[in-house]
Amino acid sequence: MTRHNSTGVSAHAGEAMIRAAQYLRMSSENQRYSTENQQNAIAEYAARHGYSVVASYVDAGKSGLSLKGRDALKQLLSDALATPRAFDAILVLDVSRWGRFQNPDQAAHYEFLCRQAGVRVVYCGEPFGEDVAPITTIIKHLKRVMAGEYSRELSAKLARAKRQQAQLGFRQGGKVTYGFRRLLVDSQRNPRQILKPGERKALDGDKVIVVPGPPDELAVIRRIFRLYVQKHVSVSEIVERLAKAGVRGNGGGPLTRPAVRNILSNELNIGQMTYNLTTQRLQSPRQANPEELWTRVPAFEPIVPPTQFRKAQELLARSARPRWDKESILRSLQSLLAEKGRLSQTLINRAKDVPSADTVIYQFGSLTAAYAAIGYERPVIPPFGMNAKHRSVSAIFRGLRKLYEAEGEVTIRLVDACPALPSSWYIRRYFGSLAEATRLARVPVLNHSEQLRRAWKRRKAAGCDEHYFGVRWTDAALLKALRTLEAQYGYTSANLIDQNGVTPSAYYYVKRFGSLTKARALAQLPVLTRSELTSTGKKRKKEGQSIRRGPRFPDQRPRLCYRSDDILRGLRGLAERWGFISARLINDDASLPSSASVVRHFGKLSKAYEMVGLVRLEGNPVRFGVPRK
Repeated sequence: MTRHNSTGVSAHAGEAMIRAAQYLRMSSENQRYSTENQQNAIAEYAARHGYSVVASYVDAGKSGLSLKGRDALKQLLSDALATPRAFDAILVLDVSRWGRFQNPDQAAHYEFLCRQAGVRVVYCGEPFGEDVAPITTIIKHLKRVMAGEYSRELSAKLARAKRQQAQLGFRQGGKVTYGFRRLLVDSQRNPRQILKPGERKALDGDKVIVVPGPPDELAVIRRIFRLYVQKHVSVSEIVERLAKAGVRGNGGGPLTRPAVRNILSNELNIGQMTYNLTTQRLQSPRQANPEELWTRVPAFEPIVPPTQFRKAQELLARSARPRWDKESILRSLQSLLAEKGRLSQTLINRAKDVPSADTVIYQFGSLTAAYAAIGYERPVIPPFGMNAKHRSVSAIFRGLRKLYEAEGEVTIRLVDACPALPSSWYIRRYFGSLAEATRLARVPVLNHSEQLRRAWKRRKAAGCDEHYFGVRWTDAALLKALRTLEAQYGYTSANLIDQNGVTPSAYYYVKRFGSLTKARALAQLPVLTRSELTSTGKKRKKEGQSIRRGPRFPDQRPRLCYRSDDILRGLRGLAERWGFISARLINDDASLPSSASVVRHFGKLSKAYEMVGLVRLEGNPVRFGVPRK
């Protein structure tokens, strides 16, 4: 076997193969064979030049304009810079697959990082391959510029084509506002069907237009305009009235405040389709276009009178909040300071002619910086403030020492119940933990075991351990119930105690007396040896009188004492009965453990589904089921 390097000199067959990772990218889900073609071309190049592909990184349906969303490329760069790494070269079909970055230096930067770490980047479909000669660098840079220019030209062509289609009255985009529907038509504008949310046209010759929706939704739109324009009802109150009337939006939920404002400002209500309100190209931030660039096309008869619609726009513009800049914020803070004599976050949020504290922080970085800009010095406040009371650090230490002297310990429960101290949350936030605050206050700190031991003593002194499912069981009552079982069945066992339905569980007996053997001895019952217990148990099993372990009450979930194949067999049967499987169905099936237990057993539900041959079904929500024949 021979291989050829970038200069065309053949290498001996005995040389070790170079470990390589291949990177594949396609910019659209419709390119079904793009990654396959790339992979085949890379495989041919690798076979000729002595590369062994050991890893694949695939970005399917991802644009090459930036690194955003390209998780595979991010992982590839991370693995290339890591030590140790599994490959020494990266194989890419061409420069455009590496990326169509608008700044060609960005693509060169990522390649430089790989080469600096000792990983070469090879373009299998380019004439220069892995050559690093100066002329190759120039050609590669031109290729990067051409790749970015191709994206810019394509973006401009698509924007122009979409605007031309909008001028013809065809919808450009997916969702429509409440009260309207998307109608699929053919090239002659003959209607085909109403598109549901998420559906798209299947043929290039078909088009989409917007039509009015059901009459009940149109009546809701007219009611919104009548309430807002004629009766001067606020948007928030309109939302409340519609919710009380049971009006549902497109998603099945109640109409929200943004949805109502969108209805009031949407020109579809006067039968006019508007396009090109904003522009977003090449993954840049969305920008608002001036009104002279908008495209307006009459689509159907108005839903509301145009005069009423214009009046609504005037009211919306009048109710729009002013955009606060730094100068206006400072003026409003100075006015508030002159009125109140002091400033605080609460006062700022309550004032009508002052922006919210969040807006001030967004503009200045912090309230302290805004205060400094107007020459206001905030008074020093102790770090612990709660219920209008402020305490210093020394006051907290004194309170902790007094609490210890009174109770003999310091716990979260005692701190929260102490009126002389703030909540334990404040103390832990300032000192890091309650134990650290206790140490700084020179108070003995109890370890976790001692705290639990004292808690158990308090529970026992209060009689909490004598209750089982709300019923109080004294030691005498427990021993009497044990003697009753012995007299009725002639023996006592853990399964019998669990399943008889009268006594507490066997675990409760062990918790109270230490073991079942000690409980039998205290009940003055004969104590059997282990061999005697085993022989009598086998005898009951042979006679068919043994009691198996089961749930103690109807709604009790079974413990995960299954073999893996039993769980998988149950999942398969559940999917065959229902046609699909989900976590809810697993939780409702009494013969299976909970879905959380299945996750702990197999790692995740999808892995368990795949182990029994279940596949992902089409549609939303995501579900798994038996593959269709």
